[in-house]
Amino acid sequence: MLESGPSIFVDVLLVVLYLLLAAMLGLTVWSVVHSMRRRSKEVQPTRMVSVRTTAIVAGSLLAVVLVLTFVLASTQPLLINGNQYADTLWLRLSDMFIYTTLIMLVVAAVCVVWGSLHRRFPWK
Repeated sequence: MLESGPSIFVDVLLVVLYLLLAAMLGLTVWSVVHSMRRRSKEVQPTRMVSVRTTAIVAGSLLAVVLVLTFVLASTQPLLINGNQYADTLWLRLSDMFIYTTLIMLVVAAVCVVWGSLHRRFPWK
């Protein structure tokens, strides 16, 4: 006899979501490798810094910030809707994404201010 209710296709839904996640990760890796190969020879004309070097430095700094914010994240249990939430992995991951987002927003704001000052008052 068939089950009734919303849990009939839960296994199918999970498999589809895992396939979509795998496809997304594969496409992301392919896209990064493809763009790095295409841009390996390009040079920014004003500073003579290669685009590949800039991308590698930016990606490495992002990875370092992600690792540091994960390591330094809090594992204090939270009380949510009267329930104790103490799963340390998810507490660390949520703190990691929150802190990384805040750091990236601050860095972006500093870069915008520096860029606007550099255009307004160019120095060499």
